[in-house]
Amino acid sequence: MNDHEFQEALKTLLDDLACMDADDLDQFDLPDDLGGIEHVRTFAEAGLLTRNAGLVVETADGGEYQVTIVRSR
Repeated sequence: MNDHEFQEALKTLLDDLACMDADDLDQFDLPDDLGGIEHVRTFAEAGLLTRNAGLVVETADGGEYQVTIVRSR
């Protein structure tokens, strides 16, 4: 798996989390805050000028996080 394949897998997982309701989150023993994910985009989709793989995660409270994916081995 390369960094962009990992990026797509992580994006799919976070998109699925964003669709879960509180009961689904409880079933998996995940923090309620993970239900606050509103939107997930790759760096390319967000228009960031970088060659790095990564995601921009927007939360319900207006926060925005950038997660850069760097393969270490």
